[in-house]
Amino acid sequence: MTRGAFPSPVSLATLAAMLIGPIGAGSPQACASNLFNVYAGASYLRSNLRGKDNNPIPFSGSGPLNAFDRSDSGYQFTLGLRGLHFLGAEIDYFDLGSGGVSNPYPLAGNPGIVSGARLGQKGEAAFALLYLPVPVIDVYLKAGVDRLSSDLGAQFTPQSACALALPASASPCSPESLSLHTTTTGLALGAGAQWQLGDWGMRAEYERFTALGRHPDVISIGVVWTFL
Repeated sequence: MTRGAFPSPVSLATLAAMLIGPIGAGSPQACASNLFNVYAGASYLRSNLRGKDNNPIPFSGSGPLNAFDRSDSGYQFTLGLRGLHFLGAEIDYFDLGSGGVSNPYPLAGNPGIVSGARLGQKGEAAFALLYLPVPVIDVYLKAGVDRLSSDLGAQFTPQSACALALPASASPCSPESLSLHTTTTGLALGAGAQWQLGDWGMRAEYERFTALGRHPDVISIGVVWTFL
């Protein structure tokens, strides 16, 4: 065979590119969007605010101050990284809103009347994400740790103490403003699904946090933008 029958290095490189190209394009490692994604997102959420105050009376007793459970709307901002096809990580900042009870109610043992009870919660969370092998859309599970700030407040009007200390004709006791501000850390869990269209995606999530001995949770819908 003559020297001219051997393919040139340029021809070999061209042939290799033609063979490897279709194979590499279908592999997750060759796809930049699966190899290294950095994204930001914003979500509207519907939250269930939950908290439990274990302080002595007047905050303890029966009623929403002891087992507060109200719904409200809030928002969430997300910054995330999908470093592998099936693994990722993200941090969230969220405001769960605030919920209140306008109707007065007595505490157990009748120490007084609580009115205007209100709870607000917001905080941050860091998650690791595991993407499941589901076609068309991304389905993922997430677990991490949260740091929630809870503001619990109410108006308390004493009853029993006033009845003993004052004559029956005297005016009722004046209400007192009570407040509790605390920050707690705990386990955070969640699951979600995301549909990607180019650099933009739509996602729906469920997340469950830990605060004040209870587990506030949210259902959210939002958008994400992949910029790296």
